[in-house]
Parts: sequence; C-alpha cells; structure tokens
Amino acid sequence: MSQTITVPTKTIEEILTRLDRLTREIKAIKTKLFEEEPPYGSDEWWEKEIEEGLEEVKKRKVSGPFKKTGELLKTLHQEAGL
Repeated sequence: MSQTITVPTKTIEEILTRLDRLTREIKAIKTKLFEEEPPYGSDEWWEKEIEEGLEEVKKRKVSGPFKKTGELLKTLHQEAGL
C-alpha cells in the first residue's frame, strides 16, 4: 500500500530558498570559525585590511573627510557619546 503526499510548488520553492539561505549562513559561520588571520604586514593581511576598509566605506561606517580640526573633534565626540 503506497501513500502519496501532494505539496504545492510554492511550498517546495520556499523550502528550497530557506535551505539555500541556511547553507550560505552555515558556510559563512564555518569560514569565520576556522579562519586564520594572515600574518601581520603580509600581502594577504594588507589585502584583507583593504577589503574590510572598502566594505566599511560601502556601508557608510566612515566619517570625513574633514576640512577643519573642529569638525573632526565634533564627530569624534558625537561617536563617543560625549
């Protein structure tokens, strides 16, 4: 005796989308857990630092440029919550 279960295509697509996202998240977590820092000052280290810096610029996590010292100090005080 066999039984058949019918699952809507949309449900299958949602499941596959979630599995794909989970797979990518797990891969990212594993990469971070087992990632070794390149030796300080090596070419690999510089490449990583530049890449991280460019990502911060893309995410607008940087301030400046500043034309006056007062602008810089004001921003530093704001970021420090002073």
